[in-house]
Amino acid sequence: MFLLIKTYTDYVNKEVGDTIRELRKEKHLSQEKLADAIDSHQVYISEIEKGIKLPSLTIINNIAKAFDVSLTHFMSRVEKKLEKSDTQEPPKNV
Repeated sequence: MFLLIKTYTDYVNKEVGDTIRELRKEKHLSQEKLADAIDSHQVYISEIEKGIKLPSLTIINNIAKAFDVSLTHFMSRVEKKLEKSDTQEPPKNV
């Protein structure tokens, strides 16, 4: 799937979503099971994973708890992805 990234914020949304997808798959959870664990909906999880929506810090914390990882661990995974991209030219704000 091709995702057009327009701004740096869009890029951050994508990296957060990718991290959630990776952890969800590592924990062998479906989007529906994750949604149930955080009292949300599968569609919302899908939108987060696609980078369409950026969850609040409260939701991110609940997701981290559902994965049985600390918020620090979760955010460090996102940070590593962002640092990796620092070697590339970041998307321009339009």
